[in-house]
Amino acid sequence: MQSQKKITEYFSIRRSTRRQGKQIQEEKMANLHKIIQTCSNEKFLEIYFCEEKGRGIKTKKSFAKGEFVVEYKGEIINSKIARIREEEYSLNENIGSYMYYFKHQGNLYCVDATEETKYKGRLINHSILRPNLRTRVVDFGESFHLILVAKRDINIGEELLYDYGERRAEVVAKNPWLLKS
Repeated sequence: MQSQKKITEYFSIRRSTRRQGKQIQEEKMANLHKIIQTCSNEKFLEIYFCEEKGRGIKTKKSFAKGEFVVEYKGEIINSKIARIREEEYSLNENIGSYMYYFKHQGNLYCVDATEETKYKGRLINHSILRPNLRTRVVDFGESFHLILVAKRDINIGEELLYDYGERRAEVVAKNPWLLKS
């Protein structure tokens, strides 16, 4: 009696090369971590000056909706220290406000980006009416970062803008442009 041959004797076994959703997410996070650590997106941003706002940032490349654009880079401090510094900074009219408060894992933090650096995220201007970026916290376990991602597709040469989220009456009274830009 002749034995039946297995199909694998005629054809090689096909192995799936599909990546699992979890694996894809891990690869995306590893890539994002590398981009943040190396500041490699900084080269796609350029500083420009305009009379109305002062310095701002425009893009040298397009960004797709949801894509990482730049880190809001500075010293991450707790809110108590941030309020003390903010009070100190307010006494010096030559210092602007580059303090960004945010919550992460139930705690209130602040990125103090007041010090002039080569990093461009701190120079992105405000718009409540037409922001093209939104902030997001990414946590890599050993560190977390405040980043700006594209809220919609962004074209080359477009000014980068995000909503500062400032709505306190006393601040808006001193800076009415917060609700008009």
